[in-house]
Amino acid sequence: MKAPTARRAPALTSTTVLGTLLLWAPSISAQEADRFVSDSSRVMLPHSETPVVGAVRVSSSIEIDGMPDEAAWAAAAPMTNFTQIDPFEGEPVSQPTDVRFLFDDDALYVGGRFYDSGLVMTRLARRDASVSDSDQFTVTIDSYHDHQTAFRFTTNPSGMKRDATVSSSGGRDGGGGSSWDPIWEVASVITDEGWFTEMRIPFGQLRFSPGDEMLWGIQVERTIRRNQERAVFSFTPKLERGGVARYGHLTGIRGIGGGQKLELLPYVGMTAEYIYQEPSSEVAFDNPFRSGSDYFSRVGVDVKYRLGSNLTLDGAVNPDFGQVEVDPAIINLTAFETRFQERRPFFVEGAEIFRFGRGGPTGSTGRAPQILYSRRIGRRPQGSVSSSAVFSNPPISTTILGAAKITGKVGNGWSVGFIDAVTGREFAPYVDVAGVEGRSVVEPRTNYFTGRVRRDMRAGETQLGMIATAVHRDIGDPGLASRLRSAAYVAGADLVHEFNNRGWKVSSAVATSYIEGDPAAILDAQLSSARYLQRPDATHLGVDPTATSMGGFYHMAEINKQAGSFTGRIGTAYLSPGYEVNDLGFQTETDRFILDTHFRWSQPRPGSYFRDWSIQGGPDNKWNTGGNLIFSDVNLQFTWRWLNYWGGSVRGAIRPPTLDDRLTRGGPMARTPGSTRWQASLNSDSRRPLGVRTRYSGSSDSAGSWQHSGSINFTYRSGEKLELRLGPSVTRSFTRAQYVTSTADPLATNTFGRRYVFAPLHQTTVALETRLNVTFSPTLTLQVYAQPLISSGNYGDLAEFRAPRTHRFATYGEEIGTSVRQPDGSYLIDPDGPGPAPEFTVSDRSFNLRSLLGNAVLRWEWSPGSTLFLVWQQSRAGRVQASEFDETGALDIGNFDLGFDTRELFGLRSDNIFLVKVNYWLNF
Repeated sequence: MKAPTARRAPALTSTTVLGTLLLWAPSISAQEADRFVSDSSRVMLPHSETPVVGAVRVSSSIEIDGMPDEAAWAAAAPMTNFTQIDPFEGEPVSQPTDVRFLFDDDALYVGGRFYDSGLVMTRLARRDASVSDSDQFTVTIDSYHDHQTAFRFTTNPSGMKRDATVSSSGGRDGGGGSSWDPIWEVASVITDEGWFTEMRIPFGQLRFSPGDEMLWGIQVERTIRRNQERAVFSFTPKLERGGVARYGHLTGIRGIGGGQKLELLPYVGMTAEYIYQEPSSEVAFDNPFRSGSDYFSRVGVDVKYRLGSNLTLDGAVNPDFGQVEVDPAIINLTAFETRFQERRPFFVEGAEIFRFGRGGPTGSTGRAPQILYSRRIGRRPQGSVSSSAVFSNPPISTTILGAAKITGKVGNGWSVGFIDAVTGREFAPYVDVAGVEGRSVVEPRTNYFTGRVRRDMRAGETQLGMIATAVHRDIGDPGLASRLRSAAYVAGADLVHEFNNRGWKVSSAVATSYIEGDPAAILDAQLSSARYLQRPDATHLGVDPTATSMGGFYHMAEINKQAGSFTGRIGTAYLSPGYEVNDLGFQTETDRFILDTHFRWSQPRPGSYFRDWSIQGGPDNKWNTGGNLIFSDVNLQFTWRWLNYWGGSVRGAIRPPTLDDRLTRGGPMARTPGSTRWQASLNSDSRRPLGVRTRYSGSSDSAGSWQHSGSINFTYRSGEKLELRLGPSVTRSFTRAQYVTSTADPLATNTFGRRYVFAPLHQTTVALETRLNVTFSPTLTLQVYAQPLISSGNYGDLAEFRAPRTHRFATYGEEIGTSVRQPDGSYLIDPDGPGPAPEFTVSDRSFNLRSLLGNAVLRWEWSPGSTLFLVWQQSRAGRVQASEFDETGALDIGNFDLGFDTRELFGLRSDNIFLVKVNYWLNF
């Protein structure tokens, strides 16, 4: 089979040319269609002419044994016309392929015959694992036929199971949640002719609009891994907009119901915690709350009830997520919160409907505000334990008393989603030095609500939606009232419109927020790192210490060309200073106007050297609402894949000097030096037993700051059952001015009555992410994750920020004043020596951190839908601060010594938690 002749893409020399091409894109798109999709095998058909396959009703039973050899299969029309996406786009599949569909009152049956004259590649893998060295077969069903959402079922010659929800916003291959775990059956067998498979997908696990005869979207894909070949039933050229809207049609299904309506998943869990209890030097008695060997039990239930064939109620009473992988350790020396991925199945499943505002800021301009960040529900309590406590027992998470979620379709094109969750009031019992017991309230009873509706029109090309969230806290405690808002509301509307055969997209979103509470809590919101309304030289901002509420709004608009060799987007966003969604969402900044662009030229077909390549980049800018340019970036990236399936990318960016309204953390405007950034990566052919991915990035600025970061990831597969991944990484950096603290001083007239203290910082971090997956069978798997991390931070001589709108600092003890280390580990700073300015102290911040986090999960699906989990979690952590030592002892703190730090890490006491959890699936 001969590869199509590749054509050279015209050279693009500047961002201006890219922007001009974006405006001329309709004619360019037509020219590309003539040039790259010329023969009939590559023409993208109108949706009404997409391929059709019929399903046949079966009256006899079908045994799911992997061999579609029952007589009923012969009556079904075979699906045999498959078209390659890779490696030879538009050519027929290289090996004979036969797929057929049957159904009865309860389920859809899929039978596949995948003949192969060569080697069948396969691998056992845990459920929902991604395998890159195995043949695969995938069926994706748009049972709503709304061109927006679909359900994906994947298997391989070893009978692996992978299932996921698919969203049109995920692009060609879709995107969605792999935490959706429906109850379905699959079996595969390997023969001398190739491999064969059978699937049974109960209708009760799908969602569809009832009708006399169903018309569903269908996509079927075969992967022949040794050829890196992907062939599909409904073909869309690579340079066109693919996805759910381009699926073929499945006909013939009629006279079916929604299956059984009620699913119950009760669980019982038992936990043993072996956590070292540090004795107190203040008292003679031990911790009365923990012995170091403590045991707990939990019971709860998950409920799924089908309100109809296209609407589902999910509920949970006292849910438990102990089997979920632990979050990785991070070193965060910024003023901003770290965002972690949501992994809890209850919140991940069906999350697509709650996504708001497709488009908006991304990449170097940062992440758009997220209205629903479900990890707020059940978060770590936000209150503090009494200062008189010697021993205390605060909870590590807030108990979710109950949660309910409704998702699905109603009426003509309406999608709906509702989440309501209640978390309990949490207490931290404690004892003081006299042995008197007490309790601190650390989290109030809270209700979280999210409602989302969306109307899909014009076969999903136009979507108009609304979202609203509400948080109500029954605070009832003065200490919490000063920290937490009593209520928070967000409401928004968004629009997505695709046109020109889905080759173009415009999107827009607007949202408004409102919070209320005690003046101290609202003041805290005004002073938070997201906005710093107290900035003394920001004439467009101000702080109201008496306010009991705050409001703001967000707006985004974007135009996106998403088909053809040349694609790109131009987007703008505006965040008013008072916009606040962190009670149930996630954001790190406000007071912004953002211009975000991205242009891309792609060549997806093989040439003389590359199998595919692309060039992308563009300028990005951010201003605050006072008109100050606070970020600017011009970047360019080249990504390629060679003919041997190795690939990589290189990226460079230039950031000219701009102003910085965050460096002083609420102080006057500073200046960010001009900088350059670069990045390179290389990855090997994923079909091989040993795979390698490497990445290096670096940066430097005109003030002398720099950073170098490198990682290499090895993936080793042995036989059919074992996969080991090792990912060592090293980051070294020097920051010319790391924020330390600030102190009031009316004599600091240059900086508006406060002194802002910085220090140079040398930091080194080494980590090793390790993952071991052992698949004993498709229903019995072992997953092991471990992350040792060692980090050191060496702070240099303290210095003072000299003047607004500069990046100038004066070192204490050298250029100004004096700096003397004290016996308690702090520095006594006299900012003007013999002058009248008051002295102040600053602790020595140099540190060494050693951490080891890990867990092992043995998962056995002992009956369909019923699972036994055996979990072991271990953690070791120790942080040594220079302020804990005298001047001589502190000299080595902050210095990196891999051998010494590693020995210290494994010399730390470990905390171990063992969990046994079993659930049982009931279906009525």
